[in-house]
Amino acid sequence: MSRIFINYRRLDTEGYVGRLYDHLLKEFKPTDIFMDVQNIEPGADFVQVLEDAIAACDIFLAMIGPHWGKLYNEAGERRLEEWNDFVRIEIETALKQGKIVVPILVGGSQMPNPSTLPESIMSLSRRNAFTLTHYRFAEDVESLVGFLRGLIPTHPTFKRRAAPDVIARKEKALKDLRLDLLNAKESPLYAYRTEQRYYPVLGEGYADANIMIVGESPGKQEAETGKPFIGPSGEVLDSLLDVIELSRADVWLTNILLDRAPDNRDPNKEELDYYGVYLDKMIEIVDPRVIVTLGRFSMTYILRKFNLPEKTQTISKLHGKLIQIEAENSNLHIMPMYHPAMVLYNPSKRDVLRQDMQRLEMFT
Repeated sequence: MSRIFINYRRLDTEGYVGRLYDHLLKEFKPTDIFMDVQNIEPGADFVQVLEDAIAACDIFLAMIGPHWGKLYNEAGERRLEEWNDFVRIEIETALKQGKIVVPILVGGSQMPNPSTLPESIMSLSRRNAFTLTHYRFAEDVESLVGFLRGLIPTHPTFKRRAAPDVIARKEKALKDLRLDLLNAKESPLYAYRTEQRYYPVLGEGYADANIMIVGESPGKQEAETGKPFIGPSGEVLDSLLDVIELSRADVWLTNILLDRAPDNRDPNKEELDYYGVYLDKMIEIVDPRVIVTLGRFSMTYILRKFNLPEKTQTISKLHGKLIQIEAENSNLHIMPMYHPAMVLYNPSKRDVLRQDMQRLEMFT
């Protein structure tokens, strides 16, 4: 289920928003509804925080009450014109990001005339509005819920389950790719693999997954079994998937390196170039809506692969942030996360990973 962002001004529509939220909870999970940007850290760019929050949502509800455009600050400046007005900034961002923006009229309000709006949100007046009346509130919300449910499946985060024959073709393509890797004598790690009697670790999971998780390289246990993410780190990952009510059978698990490297060292350029071809084919076959990168090597590789502006940033800045691929007809997002192994030597990071994982609920 995708998420709904509710934009409102407390002095105008807070009572209506509370009632609407209570009704929406009968149909949607609390994590599907985003109402407030809370706990913005000191020093954080609040505009960036708002942009990230809206980017993670699918449908934007702009609550408009009778005083929406008529409130002023002590200096006599209209609130809607203030440089730091959250309501205007959120609407600007939603319009700029191409979100589904639905004005919700309450308290007998009317759609504002475009001439009364700041230029950056003037196009809001052209959006078809939905009215919630006081005396038919429950019935109106029921109609709104039906309207929202009709919109959600068309959003890029939504991926309809493929037909059985399509899934069968994908499974065969992944099986063929695994056999190709098994016999790839030109692989830079083939000799080491055969010496150690290891297996290559292509990947595992659902061939038509909405979520693809990309780690760094197989560990010893993984190379001995040919299965990704087993052992202590795998147990941590399983617990994180459980947060969003998924299992490893619901996602596609793989790495940027598909063979174990000697002494568990970092991947080198030759290896990344070679195995990157296989990763590209997996992305093409599975066609996920989001690639979750685990650890800085995986993150850096994927961000560079898609030549994203964030490719020079650190994982401490990007973890938990959804980054959409800006390409024609692209429905793909990237979300960096810390590697689950971090929890094994820094248990305090478990909550950080859990919070980041919750951002993926819109893809479930």
